[in-house]
Amino acid sequence: MNIIKRPVMFLASRWWLVLGVALVNVASFLILFSLEGRFEHITGQPVYDTQNDLTTSTLLEQLPLYEGEGRDAYNLFALYDFVFPFVAALFVAVTLTWLLSKNTFPIAQKLHQWNVPLLTFIVTIFDWLENISILTVISYGATAPQFWLDNAILFKRLKLITLNISFASMGLALGFLVVNLLYRRIGSKAILLENNPIEGNS
Repeated sequence: MNIIKRPVMFLASRWWLVLGVALVNVASFLILFSLEGRFEHITGQPVYDTQNDLTTSTLLEQLPLYEGEGRDAYNLFALYDFVFPFVAALFVAVTLTWLLSKNTFPIAQKLHQWNVPLLTFIVTIFDWLENISILTVISYGATAPQFWLDNAILFKRLKLITLNISFASMGLALGFLVVNLLYRRIGSKAILLENNPIEGNS
């Protein structure tokens, strides 16, 4: 875990590093969807990976699209799709770590100490497993074993569930920080009025 923890903690230590990670994440999104756009231009369909309602039957129906030029375009997409999930998870982990580090509530500090933001890399694992399953199905073609078809759908569902949890946790962490900042502001103002009662009454 230290292999991931150290760079995350370093990148979350300065606001401009967090911003840099966010910009890299945006660039990564643009590259990924550019590669998907190339595939869609050739085949008229989005890649399996971005079809959230994908089923085993539609997976098999669309297999002919993953031949010739379509296969070449998808291979480029798939290659980069092993990089993109890590970059995206890094962005979420760094952002969560930064938000928690700025929050003085004890529960926020505990979550920070327990390295909870690192759990977002579970999404990356599910995404990689989905990629492996889809590539295996494509390599088999119409004779793909049911095991790999089911795995492609299973890992997609798990990826989407954990991805939604990750994004929701960012929203919660941001809201929790806002509450903390308001609490600290009100608390500091109360202390100021207590120390300067005449000024507070004027």
